[in-house]
Amino acid sequence: MNKRINWPRYWKFFTLGFLMLSWIVLVFIMNKPEWTLIPAFIIYLLINALIFRSYTQGVIGNYWYTIKHFTKAYGYFEKAVNSGTHHVKALYLHALKLLQDGKGEEALKYFERAEKYNFNVLMEKYITVSKSSCYWIMGDIDKAISLLEGLMKKFSYISTDAYTTLGYLYYLKDDLEKAELYTNKAIEDNDEHSPAWDNLGQIYYKKGEVQKAKEYFEKAISFKDIVDSLYFMGRISEDEGNIKEAEEYYERALKCNISALNTVTEEEIKNRLTALRRKI
Repeated sequence: MNKRINWPRYWKFFTLGFLMLSWIVLVFIMNKPEWTLIPAFIIYLLINALIFRSYTQGVIGNYWYTIKHFTKAYGYFEKAVNSGTHHVKALYLHALKLLQDGKGEEALKYFERAEKYNFNVLMEKYITVSKSSCYWIMGDIDKAISLLEGLMKKFSYISTDAYTTLGYLYYLKDDLEKAELYTNKAIEDNDEHSPAWDNLGQIYYKKGEVQKAKEYFEKAISFKDIVDSLYFMGRISEDEGNIKEAEEYYERALKCNISALNTVTEEEIKNRLTALRRKI
């Protein structure tokens, strides 16, 4: 197996070497003032930006993403990815957008590219959890579970999202005992993690313990409006005969970001809302 090369790390060392050499040549040999290092370094960065254009596009995209200009960010990520970038975060965020749009197979390809160039432990965990989600929406739940369980064997701690995802995957397999076990691990890690409380709500809803499920869904949306919890609260309100309350829950659910990773689709919520309004 060929050893991977950490190119960004080598670039940092090379850049540091360039600065030291420039300082020696310009200041000590040529007797130039120290401020001349600034234009020299700017020229160096511009040349680097041209030579490593695809990586630079990833850096620019990451800047726009950080300040929440997502449309611009994803535009640069796409350019970077199409140019063959090695920028791990650009590859990861581009793939994540594809995953949320339901393009699991295409997203998986870019997650694997990000994994190839990654040297960061935290990013390794993010990428593995996201790859697991790709297999989930591709219908291979067993593969999705094996990736996360492999991550647990490799690290003593993974992440709240990983435990939550693993809990939900076992929920999909109807193994409600393990689903609850891993979901509770997520809550122990972060007791304000809405998706984990939503997991518990769905687990108990499937068990038929509706009042217990309701408590968990209410807990989830007490921290953040989350589409699945709002949808199920609408269903419970309908069953309880609280039609107006159900309508409000469905309307709130439609205001959330709905992706392929949610239990319900926008169309399902709209259909439910339309049918409900006929009863009013």
